Amino acid sequence: MQSRMRTIAILFYGLFAAAGCTPSGPEIATVEGTVTLDSKPLPDASVLFINQSGRPAAAWTDENGKFKLMFDENRSGAIPGENQVRITTARDGSEGKPGRKESLPAEYNTQSKLSFSVEPNKKNIANFDLKSGGKVDKGAGSD
Repeated sequence: MQSRMRTIAILFYGLFAAAGCTPSGPEIATVEGTVTLDSKPLPDASVLFINQSGRPAAAWTDENGKFKLMFDENRSGAIPGENQVRITTARDGSEGKPGRKESLPAEYNTQSKLSFSVEPNKKNIANFDLKSGGKVDKGAGSD
């Protein structure tokens, strides 16, 4: 009876895995937030979280500056731990949208001084209030 139950469990696991119902890859935690520039929502900006121990997570801000990080096509979130954050408005035109030059200071993207600590097993809220002059008020925390 026990071997029969084990066989059934293995079959169910195989079916769920084939259907893509089991997560694959490293542990991730949900990260969402808002990006503002001079206290106004920053739409259509790219947000990138880069963890030293794994692949980055990315998102685009919506018209209200809100974003939700995606680790891959099927999983939302980022790897827990300290992440360097890069926020950019530049586009090379390869995403199906017209290209444009960077409008943010380099300390938010190519020379980023932004960071965020993603906590495991929590919904992390990462809000960034960027300033045209380059200072940032990072009102970020975890729920």
